[in-house]
Amino acid sequence: MDPNSIQLTNLNKSFEYERIARDIDSIINIDELKNFAKSFAKLYLKQQEVLLELKWPNPAQDKN
Repeated sequence: MDPNSIQLTNLNKSFEYERIARDIDSIINIDELKNFAKSFAKLYLKQQEVLLELKWPNPAQDKN
């Protein structure tokens, strides 16, 4: 997966991504990096749960 292939259209989100990317690039400890990736994955899944509870429209689900 290449993060450069994902385009952010919101300028604030682009700046936030750059900050996060720099933080990730500065990680030396592999266990810290693994924990960061796991936390990110879990937060993403939690976001999906919350959006489902709010009945937020999900274009990906509409295609199925």
